[in-house]
Amino acid sequence: MESSTKISSLVNSKRFGLAITAIIVIQAIVLGLETFSELADFSNVFEFIHWFVVSVFIVEAGLKLASQYPRPQLYFRDGWNVFDFAIIVLSLIPFTGSFSTVARLVRLLRITRLTNRSKEMRIMVATIAKSLPSMMNIMFLLGILFFIYGVAGYHLFSKIDPVHWGTLPDSLITLFKIITLEGWVELMNPVTSVSMFNVVFFISFIVIGTFVVINLFVAIIVKKTEEAYKQIQSQSTPSQHEILSEIKEIRRMIEDLEKRISKA
Repeated sequence: MESSTKISSLVNSKRFGLAITAIIVIQAIVLGLETFSELADFSNVFEFIHWFVVSVFIVEAGLKLASQYPRPQLYFRDGWNVFDFAIIVLSLIPFTGSFSTVARLVRLLRITRLTNRSKEMRIMVATIAKSLPSMMNIMFLLGILFFIYGVAGYHLFSKIDPVHWGTLPDSLITLFKIITLEGWVELMNPVTSVSMFNVVFFISFIVIGTFVVINLFVAIIVKKTEEAYKQIQSQSTPSQHEILSEIKEIRRMIEDLEKRISKA
């Protein structure tokens, strides 16, 4: 139990976290350097670094499992640990031949581990995960909006501007350009030159699509960010095991101090 406490203190220490972060950054640098054809002669060095990184991750996972002794299964209760373990398993699979690209993509997955190296990043990732169900509803609403305006745009403007409104797919692509608010005036000019009443189509779509639907996205992100922050805060509170280990450490320091005083 005492050894598991020491291992837990090690893996949760700031220095250990910084060391793992440094290893991940090195992996990212190597992946970037591999894209330069001028450095092809260093492929063996890069391959050695990749396996070194995998070895470090295996040792890290082993230490985290050992820190949960006598209940190592608690390691898999943390979603981040499951993600890290999955990356290690994928890294050990010998992808060859046509699957060699998969191996490189797995190496890229290791870089995503940077997202759990700080509290703020964990909040951001948790926010995205929590927002997905609500975002799907908004995406469905946005899809209906695009379909209605796409069909309407085809019937209204296909003869005036067949390049942008000639088919339903063309209309949908044009609407996507409009909702980005990039160059929508140029898209509007050909049809408004025929009738100024056509401007109502563009203004109504921009108001509903951009200022209403997009603001719903922002509102959901803000709400889910608050929820994720509260969840991270509750998870970061010290457990009973951590409190007991800290008490033991304080007692040990007091005993050492008493021994020094008695010898003085």
